[in-house]
Amino acid sequence: MSHTPLNESELEYLDTFLMGPTTPDETMDLEMVDGFFVALTVGPEDIAEDEWLPQIFAGQTPEFSDQNEADEILGLIRRHYQTVQDAYSPKRRGNVGEEPLYLPLILEDEGVDEKWKETLGAYWASGFRVGILAREDLWQAGLDEDEEFFDTVAGILALEGNDGEDEDLETLDIAQREERLAELPWLVEDAMFYWLEKRYGKVETVRNDAPKVGRNDPCPCGSGKKYKKCHGA
Repeated sequence: MSHTPLNESELEYLDTFLMGPTTPDETMDLEMVDGFFVALTVGPEDIAEDEWLPQIFAGQTPEFSDQNEADEILGLIRRHYQTVQDAYSPKRRGNVGEEPLYLPLILEDEGVDEKWKETLGAYWASGFRVGILAREDLWQAGLDEDEEFFDTVAGILALEGNDGEDEDLETLDIAQREERLAELPWLVEDAMFYWLEKRYGKVETVRNDAPKVGRNDPCPCGSGKKYKKCHGA
C-alpha cells in the first residue's frame, strides 16, 4: 500500500496532539514514538497494530474531539509507522552503504531548556527501549548470548541517560551524545542485521568506509541544510 511520509507541518501537528491536554499523561511524544517504531521494525518479530498502538497512549484511550480528529491522528500515526517500515524494507536493505537507511527523528528543545543538549535523543532511546520490552524475552536472550549485539544495544540506550542504577550503561557528556547520535542510524542497522541473521541465516551486507554524518554536516538528503536542522532535527 503506497503512502506519503509525514511532512513537517503534519509532524508538528501530531506531536502537538500527543503532548496536548486530551491525551494520557504518559503518552509518548513524537520522538519517543519514532524510537518505538524503529525498535519494533528492526526487532525479532512482527508485532500487530492492536498491540503497539495502545502503548503510544500508555494503554489508555485519548480524547478526540470527534471521529474526524480520531481518523486524522490515527492516520498520521499509521503513516509514520509505515514510513519506518519502508525504510528498513528488504528492497531498501539492499542499498546499505554510506547513507543510512533511516534518520531517526530527534527533536531539539533549543530555546525551551538551556540544558537541552544534555538530554538530546533521550526520548528517542526511551521509545526504543519500550519497543525492546514488547519482546523482552527475545531481546534479552540475544543480549545474553552475543557480546557485540549487547554493545550495539547498550550504545543506543546510553542516549536515554544513566541515573547510576544501570552499571552496564555509559554516561555521555554533550560531545559524546552528539557523536552517538551521528552513529545512531548505523547502530540501529547493526541491530537489524543481527535479528535478520537470527531469522533467516547469514545476511550479506555491504558497508562503505565513508565518514558518518555529523550533526553539523550537510544532510545527506541533499536539502543543503545541516543534518541537525533537517533529518537530524
